Amino acid sequence: MRYKVVLWDFDGTLAYTGADVWISIEYAAEKCGGKLLKEFMEEDSNLGKSVKEIYQKVVPYPGDGQYEKFEKLIRFHYRQLNEYSGTYLYPGIYEFLKELIADNVKNYIITMKPEEALERILKKKSWENLFDGWISPDSFPECEKTKGELISYIMRKYGFKKAESVYIGDTWSDVRAAHDNKIACIGVTYGDGSTNRLQQEKPEYCALNVSEIQYIIKGGT
Repeated sequence: MRYKVVLWDFDGTLAYTGADVWISIEYAAEKCGGKLLKEFMEEDSNLGKSVKEIYQKVVPYPGDGQYEKFEKLIRFHYRQLNEYSGTYLYPGIYEFLKELIADNVKNYIITMKPEEALERILKKKSWENLFDGWISPDSFPECEKTKGELISYIMRKYGFKKAESVYIGDTWSDVRAAHDNKIACIGVTYGDGSTNRLQQEKPEYCALNVSEIQYIIKGGT
């Protein structure tokens, strides 16, 4: 294996989560007296918009005064009520993770996803044993951290060597977070992020699918 430590982004890299995120957003919109148009929700790229931008698409518009309620309802539903029935690992991910485990490669999730939601998903899907650990910004309640800082924390905590570590993500910010820590990045183009923007950050590798991730990590060029 070219790398002994694989650090994974979650949404758009390990798993497709968009359908379940929309369910929580729909729930919040209905509680605020409106709904989102089907055409808007059919575009997963709209999940990259801020919560405020999405709120402004609620019809009829509930008014600025209910925005805070909308935001809290999304958070509440996604973390505590959502059953994650539409969340799944991308094809080939499960088998590849099992292969990495068999080869004693360490796998950690480093994500901006709330820890409570991530752990509920991992438990409901029985995915916990596929990873050596995971970390989110709210893993540090005293001080929220950026993705780059999360990578730095994991690298320092376990003494991982930079040359033996790689971060895999689907957005330009994933590439930048890896490079801020002077580790290689595999940018995947099957996720939610903009491929053009990702490539502008010049990841060491780009992968169209899981087979290409496997090839890179196993030492292919």
